[in-house]
Amino acid sequence: MEQRLSLHAARMRLRSRQFRQYIKKLGCKRNQTLHFTLVHDTMSRKPAPTSQSKARAMTLHKPMMRLERRLSQVTLYTRAKRRVPLLQMNKEGYAVFMTVNYRERDRGDFQGVRAHFIDVDLNKLVETYRTGEEAERRMQELQADPAEQIESVTVTRTSQERYVLVALRGKRRVRQLKRRFLAKHRERIRGAMIVETKNGFHVYWAIRGGKLGRFVAIQRALARKFNSDPKITDLARVMRVPGFHHRKNPASPYLVRVKRWGRKRPYTQAELIRKLSLTL
Repeated sequence: MEQRLSLHAARMRLRSRQFRQYIKKLGCKRNQTLHFTLVHDTMSRKPAPTSQSKARAMTLHKPMMRLERRLSQVTLYTRAKRRVPLLQMNKEGYAVFMTVNYRERDRGDFQGVRAHFIDVDLNKLVETYRTGEEAERRMQELQADPAEQIESVTVTRTSQERYVLVALRGKRRVRQLKRRFLAKHRERIRGAMIVETKNGFHVYWAIRGGKLGRFVAIQRALARKFNSDPKITDLARVMRVPGFHHRKNPASPYLVRVKRWGRKRPYTQAELIRKLSLTL
């Protein structure tokens, strides 16, 4: 019993350090307010019953200087000043996200670029076809390919008369693709902070002196370079915070964690463009 308690305490200390160090790595200042978004990992995919007592999502905030050191003690505030225990909410199924870039008010104008970043999702394969027959043939190819380890596949017709195929890979295939991604992009991501998620990676390049007007163009160029999620381009984007569990599968929670911290000195936007040979 004592050994289990000691192991649990050690894991909580590590999670607390990852949480705080992640925030510092993004260049957040002590006098700045941090903004978090909590989204229920399973409730968000289902229609909310009229008697739903819990919110699907909530926006929370706290000045960095008042952030508790231990994850188990961290409480944030709603707009109505209600206190919300962060770790407890994660245990109840809420994913923890943070607004990466800086603005003092959660609905105010952005005042600074803290980082450029990408979301690499290796679990999901999304492809678009002009006809249903093409999509059907591709679906059969994927299901017949043992290497892809497809667990499910759907085809949806859009309002633009296109057919979107979405296939989900199995755990073993995702682990294999994670190793391939790190090997393929080893030099490009050497100085980046890498956060490992259940289905892939969030890769960050901390930025100093960044210009707001260049943010979107650089984000789009990064998505093209790494074939990552093309929607991760807006200044208001929130990202999963390390130290908390991904609970879309309640029976198998996955701890989001920092795999690599990257170099100490932040990049300039010009340096990042040169280093990665980005085409804006």
